[in-house]
Amino acid sequence: MLDVGLSMHMLELEITTKCNLNCLHCYNRENKNLDMDVDEIIKYINFANKNNVHTFTISGGEAALHPEFKKICEYLKNNRNKLDGIKKVTLQTNGYIKNIDLKKLKGFDYIHLSFDIDENGARIINSKNTITLAKDLQKLEIKPYLFTTVHKKNVKHIDEIVKIANDNNVPIAFNFCIDTGKDKDFLLSEEEKVYAIQKLLNYEKQGKINKLKHPYVNSYKKMSLADDEKFKIKGGCTAGIASCSILANGDVIPCPFVRVKAGNIHEEQLEKIWLESDLFRQIRDRKSYEVCGDCRYLAYCGGCRRSALQSSNKINGYDYNCIKRVSKTADLLISKESSA
Repeated sequence: MLDVGLSMHMLELEITTKCNLNCLHCYNRENKNLDMDVDEIIKYINFANKNNVHTFTISGGEAALHPEFKKICEYLKNNRNKLDGIKKVTLQTNGYIKNIDLKKLKGFDYIHLSFDIDENGARIINSKNTITLAKDLQKLEIKPYLFTTVHKKNVKHIDEIVKIANDNNVPIAFNFCIDTGKDKDFLLSEEEKVYAIQKLLNYEKQGKINKLKHPYVNSYKKMSLADDEKFKIKGGCTAGIASCSILANGDVIPCPFVRVKAGNIHEEQLEKIWLESDLFRQIRDRKSYEVCGDCRYLAYCGGCRRSALQSSNKINGYDYNCIKRVSKTADLLISKESSA
């Protein structure tokens, strides 16, 4: 096993495909019923520690529905102090953890709680219950944060969502609904994306939300390098470059959204897949990206590879959902709202 040099900053394990919800905008709406073996989960916790993976995430499905979830929690709780190669251990959950003893979650550094307004058109949620759960975690000195996916049904409710989080002193982060080919009714228009980015960056400056992370944000902020350096990777899409995910069946994919197999941990070592996969090599060669490869913001953006795959049918294709295609009509949306 390689001890250094992987440059894998984020590793996510989707430990189960089971979920108690059926969110209409979810990128992982599978009907399968698979669970990752608990020994494999522990193996990759230790892998992340040995290889200094900055952020290790456990997700699903709904992770708490894994039949050995309590055992996983117990392992982390008992060994977290020894796992000093990992800076952040995160659990992603839709809130189902309310059904277990929350003290068992003390091995996690952060609990990512899916959040939205109650009438959101995508999923069933009770925002008050989620806030109560977040406060219960805080009482146990476990750090929760709300996580909202901005989509067409809630984009005009960003102020309301931020206010709920701030009024209850719970941190909140945002992402944008990504084109998966199954969620067209929830996709933001280019103008709505820019509108949301403008609004959220303003909240970020005020310290009211966590840092806004998305390739489009970097291009909106005009982060770029000189032409002779633009092929260096400084930020943007991390899929297959600084991060990867392992599915319950062992498939290794670039990120939770890019559900294209780079290899399988039951067939070859994760290190070999990470370093030698043709898929990952292709993704890391940003200069080969169609249209994006000539963009001045390439070093800090690279587009969204899931969006590029969906819109151009190529992992290195053009991301047709890029906000740089947008006219200034998005600025008008902000102006109209401000004057209303």
